[in-house]
Amino acid sequence: MDPISPVTGLIDKAEELLGHSPHPAIVALPIGAWSVSNVCDGLALATGDDRYDDAARVSMAIGLIGAAGSIMTGLRDYSSIPKDRPSHDIATTHALGNALVGTLYATSYILRVRAHEEGRRPSLLARTLGIAGGALALYTAWLGGVLVEEFGEGVKPVMNEMDDAEAPRGRERLAAESPLGPHH
Repeated sequence: MDPISPVTGLIDKAEELLGHSPHPAIVALPIGAWSVSNVCDGLALATGDDRYDDAARVSMAIGLIGAAGSIMTGLRDYSSIPKDRPSHDIATTHALGNALVGTLYATSYILRVRAHEEGRRPSLLARTLGIAGGALALYTAWLGGVLVEEFGEGVKPVMNEMDDAEAPRGRERLAAESPLGPHH
């Protein structure tokens, strides 16, 4: 038995229930938690209140835990994109960018925990790494949106048509009278 099959089986069940990949729903947790962490850092700097430092550290940890689910579902989605499809390069950039985001936040978190254990406030480096992770996460989230909205990745009815080079892409597949229809 494949040791990862229980995880992929769970992802398959979630996909069956949702009708699409669970990845877009799961990424809300790390993105939201890390956004809270960045806001708390700003409030800590503005007010000097160390309770915001604690909130930033805890929300960063929650984001790192949520990132584990995002990684599993994202890698599964990535593995279904053929290398010759134009969206594969975007998906690769999305994945590598998110690996860097996770690394920035993990490093920031480690620095914060050490500072907390020593009775110090987070360093400027720890805060800067968190802000850099948040800024890069904006870009990688946008790339994720491009993958779904423009290329239809992770959307089963669209993915089934992907092998057809003439099939409409992105909003082109919507009716012209739709408020979400093609934008020219």
